Amino acid sequence: MRSGGFAGIERRAEADTAEDPALEALVSRSELESLPPRREERRADDGFVYEIDLGGRTVTVGESQLTGPLRELVGHLLKG
Repeated sequence: MRSGGFAGIERRAEADTAEDPALEALVSRSELESLPPRREERRADDGFVYEIDLGGRTVTVGESQLTGPLRELVGHLLKG
């Protein structure tokens, strides 16, 4: 789920790696286990917060923590 932004609109996406081979590769590279806990950061009113659940492990990251493979994963899920 992505929340925040200028209008405060939430976007949700759900996918299954069994049905999306590209997703499986992105999940394996996302390195969620190495993410530090989300730090409270001063963010612009239009900044986003992402809640990501992969196989029962949920992390919440601010937009500044969304880099590299994790950014690719979120982009893949929220496309369209």
